[in-house]
Amino acid sequence: MEKDYTYGVARIRALEGKLFSDDDMTALLQCSDYSQCIAFLKSKGWGNGADSLEKMISIEKKNTSKLIKELSDDSNEMDILMIGDEYHNLKAAIKQVCTDSNNDNIFYEGTKLSPEIIMESIRQGKYQKLTENMEKPAKEAADTLIQTGSGQICDVIIDKAALEKIKEMGENSESKLIRKYADTTVTIANIKIAVRCAATGKNSDFVKKCVVSCDGISIRDLAASVDGGMEGVCTYLESTGFKDGVDALKKSMSVFECWCDNKIVQCIKSEKYNSFTVGPIIAYAIAKEMEIKTIKIILTCKLNGFDNGFIRERMREMYV
Repeated sequence: MEKDYTYGVARIRALEGKLFSDDDMTALLQCSDYSQCIAFLKSKGWGNGADSLEKMISIEKKNTSKLIKELSDDSNEMDILMIGDEYHNLKAAIKQVCTDSNNDNIFYEGTKLSPEIIMESIRQGKYQKLTENMEKPAKEAADTLIQTGSGQICDVIIDKAALEKIKEMGENSESKLIRKYADTTVTIANIKIAVRCAATGKNSDFVKKCVVSCDGISIRDLAASVDGGMEGVCTYLESTGFKDGVDALKKSMSVFECWCDNKIVQCIKSEKYNSFTVGPIIAYAIAKEMEIKTIKIILTCKLNGFDNGFIRERMREMYV
């Protein structure tokens, strides 16, 4: 039986009205330049009126993270939202330690396992200090990077471990939304892997090392399709109900990435009508992440002089 999140959902309902709608994003797009975009965001109270996009994004992320922690009430249900950030930090730490580099601002904040602990664990070779799911892939990725110098193989190992963790958390959750979100996330990630591998000339054997089983698509058939190049992948996706993804891919890789994100938003939209589970809180956090990503895309494109038609193709679908 799912826990009652009535109070948390009530707070989320009050905040949903402040999320950007598709119309809000269109209004932002219509701003003449980057400075006018910043003024528009300030008028909406976005980023607490900070003077730069970077500060605005930082504030919005911190505020969202704080809110979700407050509403989680010590529940682990919402930990699935942090998997991407946690495993990104693991990759970054392994590369920093094993290549003896020193890059600033490469870690995400707010994760349960701090970057400092991850760095210390890798330096000392004490991988047991990491979470259970991280221990084995962290050691394998670090050893591989030291022995081969291949950052790509390191990425494959950690990215697959992250997908496996998302899949596991989905399967173990009592929340219908989390189960649905987890499988959609893994399905879309598998499709992206196949597309990127086809684009870079990788074969099915390489793909099999990267993908994770899911209900949304057959990873065996998906991997096999890569041997036919991009045409093979497109033909397979069209036969399995993903023709809209193929149509996006034929326009450009950026439009395809937008389609991938939109599939996640479409997955969570039903939670707008659910008032008694963790679902709406999860959905709000995902919607906020998509809002931040889309605003960043618009302003970055404005700053670099791209026209509105180019930007519109890359705008994500909003939750509200």
